[in-house]
Amino acid sequence: MAYDMKPGQGSAFPNEKKVEDWHADFRGKLMLPDGKTHWVDITNKKTKDGKPWVSIKIGNPVQQQGAVYSAAHQPFPPQDAHNRGKSNGFQDLDDDVPF
Repeated sequence: MAYDMKPGQGSAFPNEKKVEDWHADFRGKLMLPDGKTHWVDITNKKTKDGKPWVSIKIGNPVQQQGAVYSAAHQPFPPQDAHNRGKSNGFQDLDDDVPF
């Protein structure tokens, strides 16, 4: 049975891609009480006295699978047949740019 995340809950797993000390020790997802899912980073730290504590950072919203978002998290408009297949999302500009 698949894990069914509920509002106010989440999960994080060891970060197997950690290569720098500042990278999170655990990464995962957290569903906020309003139902929006965000990335979460968890890092083990120590105080100056050597006492352990945990830093938790909530990141950007998780994109829906198959959805394409702009930098402002707004869906791109549908591409017409002429522009289909262009990867940059910009319209062709017929400029006479000298470079």
